[in-house]
Amino acid sequence: RVLRVDASAALATPGVLAVLTHENAPRLAEPDDPTLAVLQDAHVPHRGWVVALVVAETLEAAREGAGAVHVEYLAEDHDVLLTPDRPDAYVPEKANGGHPGLREHGDPDGAFASAPVRVDTAYRVPPLHNHPMEPHASTARWTDDGRLEAYCSSQGTTKVRQTLATMFGLPERSVTVRAEHVGGGFGSKGTPRPDVVLASMAALHTGRPVALALPRRDLPQLVGHRAPTLHRVRLGAGTDGRIRSLVHEVTTHTSRVREFVEQAAVPGRTMYTSPHSRTAHRVARLDVATPSWMRAPGETPGMYALESAMDELAEALGMDPVELRVVNDCRTEPDTGKPFSSRHLVECLREGARRFGWAGRDPRPGARRAGQVLTGTGVASATYPVLVSPSTASARALADGTFVVRTNATEIYTGALHDAGDLRR
Repeated sequence: RVLRVDASAALATPGVLAVLTHENAPRLAEPDDPTLAVLQDAHVPHRGWVVALVVAETLEAAREGAGAVHVEYLAEDHDVLLTPDRPDAYVPEKANGGHPGLREHGDPDGAFASAPVRVDTAYRVPPLHNHPMEPHASTARWTDDGRLEAYCSSQGTTKVRQTLATMFGLPERSVTVRAEHVGGGFGSKGTPRPDVVLASMAALHTGRPVALALPRRDLPQLVGHRAPTLHRVRLGAGTDGRIRSLVHEVTTHTSRVREFVEQAAVPGRTMYTSPHSRTAHRVARLDVATPSWMRAPGETPGMYALESAMDELAEALGMDPVELRVVNDCRTEPDTGKPFSSRHLVECLREGARRFGWAGRDPRPGARRAGQVLTGTGVASATYPVLVSPSTASARALADGTFVVRTNATEIYTGALHDAGDLRR
């Protein structure tokens, strides 16, 4: 906890206009996302939590002022270590994306124990952090009639607008959010982040427009990350390679601020057929920054573990790893029994094998070398969900022959502005 903030030296720094702390910052309504409730109390839930904001006329003055702020803390015990056997880890009701925390079919433990060929293996995927070249930045200003205007590098301006309206007690029509240039994000700019809240608070406090860019060193603590995941994968198969039992159990962490569970066991519900299965998540609340979306959340670590285990099963069977995946392909989703609208995994595997000369490779591990470098040929499958949401746009033809088209889209440099230009032509 923060015991005391001494801002006197910072306020004496030339160019410094204000120092916001939990003692003098504007009081805000509680947001849906508690990571945005910055400078509202003295509690410090993890390293990197915002405890003060220096506002100055120049960036250099702001940096000098920030270095002059003295903060006294009451140190408390902390717990940041994730282990697979934590007694306080629990099965969440939902993982990210609304997926159930646990799904089980049949008798996976009994089927695994009786399978002729078994693989029981563990994998550890470290935390990964969103580090776009363009950091999170926001500019905010309040108009004379009490409106809030914000410019931010967010992919979700609608959500930013709704959040700011809620937190500052404004009708949504009194908040305008623009995000003409987003830059990279890798998932971290899909939701509001503290920068736009802090800029809006500082602008309200000082009565002046305020621009704020998060330093790169602060991104891991403030804009989410992919949580580490500990995987145990058990595959039991017959001698023909058909999987009889599939168990994928994942342990991960979340913060004490907000629950976010990386859905790393979910790919096992989609990829391969098995009459007996269990896909489960366990999560531990630790004194860490809150995880969030990071570049295909769930699928990235989950497919790594599942596909690595499939390769180990192929080795145990003495079976071609491409053929192992082919014989375990399915026409309906194993978890729900619903038919796929389309599924071309086998065709992709066959065509990839043909193009890469799979049949002529030397399958022995470590058989090919280029000096001290080992080279080889491998195979892995992957899945990613089709996410479709309703969207609207309006077009108006004007008397002078021009058109006004309105759509709430953002440019993350995948071509949205270029496509809009093509439509115009």
